Order: sequence, then C-alpha cells, then structure tokens
Amino acid sequence: MAGSGTAHLRDDPDVLIRVENMVVEFSIPGGTVHAVSDVSFDLVEGETLGIVGESGCGKSTTARAVIQLPKPTSGTVSYQGRDLTALGNEEMRKIRPDVQMIFQDPISSLNPRRTVHDIISEGLRVWGGRGVWSEERIEELMEAVGIDPRYSERKPHQFSGGQCQRISIARALVLDPKVIICDEPVSALDVSVQAQILNLLEDMKERYGVSLIFISHDLSVVKNVSDRVMVMYMGKVCEIAQSDELFDHPVHHYTRALMSAIPGAQVTGQADLLEGELPSAIEPPSGCRFRTRCPKATEHCRVEEPQVREVSPGHWVACHFPHERD
Repeated sequence: MAGSGTAHLRDDPDVLIRVENMVVEFSIPGGTVHAVSDVSFDLVEGETLGIVGESGCGKSTTARAVIQLPKPTSGTVSYQGRDLTALGNEEMRKIRPDVQMIFQDPISSLNPRRTVHDIISEGLRVWGGRGVWSEERIEELMEAVGIDPRYSERKPHQFSGGQCQRISIARALVLDPKVIICDEPVSALDVSVQAQILNLLEDMKERYGVSLIFISHDLSVVKNVSDRVMVMYMGKVCEIAQSDELFDHPVHHYTRALMSAIPGAQVTGQADLLEGELPSAIEPPSGCRFRTRCPKATEHCRVEEPQVREVSPGHWVACHFPHERD
C-alpha cells in the first residue's frame, strides 16, 4: 500500500539530499493532478538510490522537483542542509552545477546545432573550471566516457543513441557534480547498449565519487545499479530498503506484484497479481492509494492512509497489512 511519513529518513552527517513531505500538483482543465503526494527520502554521499514504479507513478516528477524543475507545491528539498525550495532563481542557479541530470531521450536532450565538443564544454564556459575538468581536458573526458575525441566536431545526429547518452554523461560530469539524477537513462536504448551505459555510470560513480538518483520502471536494471531502492505508486512511497534486502524479501504487495511480472523471477510465497486499472491522479483513492488493486485491502485501508514503518532494520514499508518477511 502507499502512504506517507518521514520515519525512514536517516540522521547521517553524510546526507547530501533530504526530501521531506514533498508535494507536486498540476492544475489542468477539470481538476488538479496529484503527481507527487507527501514523498520523503534521502541520499547519502557515494550512494545510488533507485526509484522504481510503473509509468505515471510520479518518479520522474519527483526527480525533477529535486532540482526545482518544477518547484514543489509544498514540502522541502535540502542539499547539504540548505533548503532549495527557499532559494531565489539566482541562488538556485549557483547550486545547479552540483546537481546535474541525465535525461531519458539521449538524442533530443542534446542541441542538434552544436558540436559534441561545444555541448560537453558549455558548462565550463558558463562557470569556468570547478574541479577536475578544464577546457584543455575535454578530450580526456570524452575518452573516459568512450567517445573518440577525433569526432568532437561532429553533431548529435551523427551518433547513435548510446553514443549520445555517453555525451550526455560527459556533459553532466564536466562540472564535477556531487549528485547526478538519471531519469530513465537507458530505457530508449537497445539491451546490449543498456549494459554498456550502466557499466559506464557505475565506473563514473567509483572514479569521481558522484552520488546517483536512478529512475527506472525496470526492476532488473534498478537491482543491478542501486544501493537502496524506493518503490513508488501514484505519487506515494510504498517501500524502501537496501537493494538486496528489497529484492530478497519484498513485503509490500505492490512491490511483490512488480517482481512477479519479471520473466523468470522467483518471488517467495504466493505471488501478488495486479488487478484493475490504475486510478485517476485527479481523483486518487482515499486512504491507501493502492487499495483498489490490492488483494489484501480492507475497509481500514479505505479509511486510513498507512504510515511508513520499519519491518526489519533499514527496511521500511507503508502498508497496514504487509506480507510477512520470509
């Protein structure tokens, strides 16, 4: 089931990003879209946090709201203890080099009129050298992400989708960010290319000490790259735990249903199957938002929204009646 709460947030001096009670809503003709509703999570230095859920669950909106694109309707987003939601445009602009983003479509996210060299080095022209990289070392950065520097004067349309994503990674790394938000970075790529990009991200994380927020609807991808995983449903947090713990012992009925849908997956106990259609984000269900599709839902789930609670050390779930931990 999907609920709220901040009990799972860590009191750790190495926390880089802390999101508390974040709400993102959009007004449209006919009502208000409740895209993200009271979501809380954190990211510590050197960690990869995977955020997973089916299309429309709010994971991409959550990621973009972290960098204030769009600005949350309510709640707070703190970076190194500084509340980003309280900053003006100019103050936020100074923070952006530290928190970069890699977008889902590697080709449309690059300016088609600019050369690869110009795309990668633009951040340096705006901000100057901030760390490891400089204009003189762009070729070295291109080599690090697997792009031949001889092709630096080519334009994006002359590269494959996988190569364009490598260019996007180089563009994100050039300012030596502390955090990179990866919004479905491999979903538009062939499976063989996906593996290359995932290996590259892991290598960049280890080599340059960057922390990642990794958004995906593919659980198998999230399992391979994440240290912790947060499962979302209709703008709410369902479950959050260390990656191995979550995949070995899923207790949320939605998480178990997602894992049961993976070909060849082994989910202990009776597999949960999703029933019914995804409710409207304009009029979400009362109480637990997952109750309309949950095999264990009761009247209590309709009346009261579950709060995030710990079921084992570091394993948190928002459910009134979670599956027993195996």
